[in-house]
Amino acid sequence: MQRYDGGMEFWHIVGDITVLLSAAVLLGIIAEKFGFSGIVGYLIAGTIVGPSMLKWVSSDESTIVSIAEIGVALLLFTIGLEVNGKRLKQLLGRSMPIGIFQVVVTGGLGYAVAKLFGAPTSAAFIVGAMVALSSTAVVSRVLQNRSELDAAHGRLTFGVLLVQDLAIVPLMLLVVFLQESPEESTLVAQVGIAGAKFVALFVVIFLIGLLILPRFFGAALIRRSSEFPVILGIVTALSSMWLAEELNMSPALGAFIAGLILAGTPFASQIRGDMAPLRYIFLTLFFACTGMLADLQWLLEGNHWLWTVGVVVGIVLGKSIIVWLIAMVWKQPRRVSIAAGLCLAQIGEFSFVIGAEALGAGLLNDELFQLMMSSSLITLLISPLLIAKARPIAKVLDVVLGGYGPVEPAEGTESIHDHVVVIGYGVAGKVVVQDLIESGQQVIVIDMGPIGVQQAREVGALSILGNAQRREVLEHAGINTAKLLVCTLPDHRTSALSIHQVRAVVPSIPVIARARYSIHAIHLKEAGADIVVDEEQCVGNSISKESLQQIGL
Repeated sequence: MQRYDGGMEFWHIVGDITVLLSAAVLLGIIAEKFGFSGIVGYLIAGTIVGPSMLKWVSSDESTIVSIAEIGVALLLFTIGLEVNGKRLKQLLGRSMPIGIFQVVVTGGLGYAVAKLFGAPTSAAFIVGAMVALSSTAVVSRVLQNRSELDAAHGRLTFGVLLVQDLAIVPLMLLVVFLQESPEESTLVAQVGIAGAKFVALFVVIFLIGLLILPRFFGAALIRRSSEFPVILGIVTALSSMWLAEELNMSPALGAFIAGLILAGTPFASQIRGDMAPLRYIFLTLFFACTGMLADLQWLLEGNHWLWTVGVVVGIVLGKSIIVWLIAMVWKQPRRVSIAAGLCLAQIGEFSFVIGAEALGAGLLNDELFQLMMSSSLITLLISPLLIAKARPIAKVLDVVLGGYGPVEPAEGTESIHDHVVVIGYGVAGKVVVQDLIESGQQVIVIDMGPIGVQQAREVGALSILGNAQRREVLEHAGINTAKLLVCTLPDHRTSALSIHQVRAVVPSIPVIARARYSIHAIHLKEAGADIVVDEEQCVGNSISKESLQQIGL
């Protein structure tokens, strides 16, 4: 009989998941039709079919949410597959101090405001912890869909999100401390245990990836199979998630580490592609389940809606300004800092976990919990719009505030002519500049990062710190007397805007641009590029050449 009841319960959950996914797909399509992100439709779908409205989903919310959290972990796993060790070092190297200060400052202000409005000390700490975190799932998904993860503000945003995910460990530990009110000696012991667990997670997953996984993926049987690499990839992701959960850490963090390890295998692209359907299903389910947390009846009672609007405005403005100012202290361009702040201006999914734990421990009362949940859901609803408009808003604010200030040309640029202007000094830009200099060409590099500007000067190029979308920057680079412009930026939108500005200044200069994906090549052509170097096409040609050489042709 128990077996039968368990089966009935299982199929009841399957039915609820089917309802959630069906409603999410329908409203996601409608949202996309009206120019919004599909995520907005998923959140609204959960609200409509959830307990606050139609009540079509009657399963325990915690059961479905636990299943749906796999979606966030799979998202970070697939992102990890695209991030090699060098890129991770660059992301965290620039973003680590910004992320740490953002968590501390935002959490501190959240605590202060909660205390100002009469919240108990323990509740104020929880509020601060919740507002400090942004949504890795929403922001990463939208930036990925918009091909902006490689944009300057996208890299900064994702780096801060990684730091926030690391901060989940001490923040969850904070809930335990507040619940148990430990003595000083106990506190030190628990901090030591948490630190040991954190190190253990990295060491265990790293050793597995270094010693065991290469043997599996290197086996002849695995290499010949189309399904074994994918199955091994999924097992690796789920094992890392389980291990992280056992150590009281974020399963998503464990999945991301697993993705980083597998990024070095030749099967990374195959695993990423074959896991995409699973990721989409679980992510859609996650957002729909998040929408189920909304309590519309509570929101409409009394002045609750007014308080919620106030909290939402405070979160959006507060987090945007905090990230903006902290990023500029670490010498990030103002336009990039503003755009990153807008991208991070929400309360994330892991804040739900912290809030639910605090509610169960009696650290938050139901009123404050509903206020934070309602506010966070609204910030998630408007986040896709904010992310989509982040760069236009940042551009307007930057112009109002005086742009990047006066541009100081590099020494020797006043009289230079018949030279090559290179926009961007990343990996591709370095190769181009090096080859041009070795061939005896004069080169001026335009880059928005001080490090890139300095590195360009070290190899013998003249360089300018600035935004190539600004006319005065191009004029200081001598665009009027240059014989060629090469745009090596990975983000096609930024490249297109820069090329438009170049064409407005000098319509006849030859322009070579880089397109990371074939689908973006047409946009760069329309912007005015004479030659578009398609990365996907280049990779295909290289693989074809190597393949023919291997078989003696």
